[in-house]
Amino acid sequence: MNQRQGLIFALKVVFSCMKRLKKQPFQPVLKHTLVWLTGACSMVLTSTAKAESLETLTVSATAAVPAGASQPGEGFEPAVSVAEWMSQIQAQEQVGGSSTELAQTLTEITNVQLTETEGGLEITLEATAPLSAPETAIAGNALIADIPNAVLALPEGEMFEQFGPAEGIALVSVMNTPEGGVRVSITGTDAPPTANLSVEASGLVIAVTPGAGVAETEDDAIQVVVTATRTEEDILDVPRSVTVITREEIEEQSRLNRNLFEILGTTVPGFGPPNQSDRNNAQTLRGRDVLILIDGVPQSSNFFGAAGFASFDSSSVERIEVVSGPTGLYGSGAAGGVINVITRRPEEPFTVQAEVGISADLGELEGDSFAYDLGFGFSGIEGNIDYLFNFAGRFTNQFYDAEGDRIPQNNPTLSGATVLNFFGRSGIDITDEQRLQISASHVRDRREVDFITDPIVQDIPGRQRARALAADLSFDELERPGNTTTNINLNYTHDDVFGSRLQAQAYYWDNDVTDFPFDDRGGFIDAIVYGPFLGEAFGGRLQIETPIAQPLELLWGADYRNERNENIFFVIDPVAFDEDEVVRSLEERTWLPPYFVDQLGLFGQLQWDVTPDLTLSGGIRQEFLELQADDFTTFFGDDIEGGTVNFDATVFNAGLVYRPTDNISLFASFSQGFSVPGFFTFINPPPGFSIEGGFEELDPQKVDNYEVGVRGRWGNLQASLAGYYAYSELGAFLQNIPGTALSTLIRAPQRNYGVEAAIDWQPGDQWQLGTTIGWNEGEADADDDGEFLALGTFDVQPWKLTAYVQHQTTPTWNNRLQLLYSGNRDRGFEDGSDGVAIEEYITFDLISQFQLGDGTLSLAVENLLDNQYFPVFSQVVSGFNDTGYLAARGRRVSLTYSISW
Repeated sequence: MNQRQGLIFALKVVFSCMKRLKKQPFQPVLKHTLVWLTGACSMVLTSTAKAESLETLTVSATAAVPAGASQPGEGFEPAVSVAEWMSQIQAQEQVGGSSTELAQTLTEITNVQLTETEGGLEITLEATAPLSAPETAIAGNALIADIPNAVLALPEGEMFEQFGPAEGIALVSVMNTPEGGVRVSITGTDAPPTANLSVEASGLVIAVTPGAGVAETEDDAIQVVVTATRTEEDILDVPRSVTVITREEIEEQSRLNRNLFEILGTTVPGFGPPNQSDRNNAQTLRGRDVLILIDGVPQSSNFFGAAGFASFDSSSVERIEVVSGPTGLYGSGAAGGVINVITRRPEEPFTVQAEVGISADLGELEGDSFAYDLGFGFSGIEGNIDYLFNFAGRFTNQFYDAEGDRIPQNNPTLSGATVLNFFGRSGIDITDEQRLQISASHVRDRREVDFITDPIVQDIPGRQRARALAADLSFDELERPGNTTTNINLNYTHDDVFGSRLQAQAYYWDNDVTDFPFDDRGGFIDAIVYGPFLGEAFGGRLQIETPIAQPLELLWGADYRNERNENIFFVIDPVAFDEDEVVRSLEERTWLPPYFVDQLGLFGQLQWDVTPDLTLSGGIRQEFLELQADDFTTFFGDDIEGGTVNFDATVFNAGLVYRPTDNISLFASFSQGFSVPGFFTFINPPPGFSIEGGFEELDPQKVDNYEVGVRGRWGNLQASLAGYYAYSELGAFLQNIPGTALSTLIRAPQRNYGVEAAIDWQPGDQWQLGTTIGWNEGEADADDDGEFLALGTFDVQPWKLTAYVQHQTTPTWNNRLQLLYSGNRDRGFEDGSDGVAIEEYITFDLISQFQLGDGTLSLAVENLLDNQYFPVFSQVVSGFNDTGYLAARGRRVSLTYSISW
């Protein structure tokens, strides 16, 4: 079929649909017509414009087009309007003869029968004579079989279709083709089906088996996680709360926003709501700091959060596992839990993926609100070697709120960014038991500063929304704001070392973050300052799984990490800044001196399957830490004596899982986590401070966590419920320095508690519904007088509710509507921890995905109802600085096309 014939055929289908709509009531035929239209048009366009990309399985040579079938002659003029197209179609039919005359030269198919079988579906085509062997092809989720020299002659009409004839089969359609043949299209629910074709004397029999993506096996139903215990476990056997965000969910949420912090805030019940920034300010896990890993490599340092994590592109992610609550299993930093990003691995002999996207604010489609996404990658397996490469580029411009006003740029905002992502990995299976793998990623994020927050709002009485002030800043011999992050990760596994399984890892991490210029003239710093934070680390992990006896297994090993941190500030020339919009350095000062943190952890973990229904686990970790810094002079000119300080911490964990049935697990656990606070004390130390002075501010934070919960999995229903309480004698939380935009670290008794729940339900083949809820609170005894007051919202975010409804509207069209509700919180304001009370808000998002040819076209609308609201982080900041009171993005639409072959 050439392109013109394909278009003619597609138009016939359209007009046939229009005739059906005239003859039949609208509602009963709408669904069938939409699927018929989209399926037929996509198959026609795929077979004409992209025939070379189809995976074609030829059963036998296809016969030539029968004599009498019309072909365009010389001098044929292509139509330029629908009317001309229809005239040409009618003329072609007149030349070629009526359908009755054509049928005399073709074999008639007089009946189509569908029979559900144990393995899938059997399609029988009854014919007046033996049929020619068909040619098959795959287009998206559809298996297509073209039968030459045949015509469909059914008593009920010229087309046969049936929706959902068997599990895993969404649609079977049989129709005539313009060349004189019959096309059988079998569309799978989630993957293309396979088929065995048998030509018989009375016709053709097609034995159909649903695609592998649909035919779920017993093993597929078991969700395996590795982060909670550092070993592979069924999630029902883990004695604590675990959230798994699958690749499908990540790809779906990425249609709205590719920021991983945004995705986590939407999907994890105990994590703070999205704050529309490049860092997790006011986004804690259960009220405490979280350890973020990429393939086991920490992405934050002792001093600075994981700023580069937000820029790591979601297209390189296979899944995300979130362990909620304190844990010492991975060392320091997991006082609130662990987020482990597991990157993609090659699965096919050779696959190429490409993606292009465009987005804009839908208020008035302002020209400078357009943003663009590009992606390209490939992966393959050649013998015992596999490889994967992925590139992604994100180019944002300006953002607008729901009232159509420009949102100013500042440190965490995502506007004006050029983000380039590179990720690659390669592995070799040395033997059946040994594997060596290396992976690397590099993220470079740079910002164009065209607008800043107008400082005038600070002089206006009352709470003022931040305003944008045009300021095309140039940077004189200084790096632009942004961040650069590099990860290199080497892994070796051996499945049988004297009966044990060994895993070894060595890694390197480097992070460079440069914030926007900070104008604090007349404030605490009394200058315009600008400069980079520099973090660098290398380390390794070694773990060995040793079976002691059949029901008893030991995990033991060691972790090591050495990191260096430094923060330099340049004092900026105020005249050049005000008059020429130039960021020019006058002098360099130390904001955070260069310092090193060495960490060594030794651990052992036992798991005992007491009975098939009862599992006990427990472990211990001993951590040794060393802090070293040379003599330095603070930003304010104070001389500080350097030195070395040593810390150590011992933490325990114990857990119980009881499974009264195969579908339900009850769990209870006690776990301890610890972290060494960021050394904020170095910035403005008290009089007489020295590194070796033994100040309490440097002591590790140890958290005791108690948790009970239940999980269930019943085919089309999954649910979980958990409650927790966490306490630390020497907590660590931030408190604003009055009259400034700075915070100081407070060490005092701290407690956190809360409840989390999640439900997912699939009431039918086409429907999915779900909700999550997370509520947590926290208090601290900052004055050590026995009175606990509410923590600020930097640490404890309001309760959060998410919900979604998803519908497979047609076999090629999926729609999802989701909401996020963030509640009120005034406890922090009433107890003096927050400058303002936090107000509730609700947002709706729409994600619509349509299979088009070999790829997927996605339409996503963020903030569907164009609600004007302020994210939690913006509200918290407004308590002491209105220049940070940024409104959220208004209604924003994104269009993305992705394809793989």
